[in-house]
Amino acid sequence: MNILWEAEKPLKPQEVLGKLGGDHAYTTIMTVLKRMADKKILKREMCGKAFEYCPCLEKEVFVKKNLSAIYGNLVNDFGGLAISQFVDELKNNKGDLELLKQYVEDSTKSNESSKTK
Repeated sequence: MNILWEAEKPLKPQEVLGKLGGDHAYTTIMTVLKRMADKKILKREMCGKAFEYCPCLEKEVFVKKNLSAIYGNLVNDFGGLAISQFVDELKNNKGDLELLKQYVEDSTKSNESSKTK
């Protein structure tokens, strides 16, 4: 996905393969791109004899949408355990922990101001 988000134009599977590097089969790249298009993650258009692919959503929108579903499911299924494990992971990085604290404070202030209106 990052290759497609960073591209200035839609890419053919061969172009994705070239940018991906490593030891990947062309047919594997084609299959993955087609499946992602079938799931409406990518747009696919015929260009000459090959399809070109580009993301349906900008990276930030895509990530936010998917993380929201993932976090929501984790909290619904595992409650406090999921939240405590998330915070435990952040303890190793003081910058991330401070960012979480700031986000919680900002969210609390936002909720308090909306209740007084």
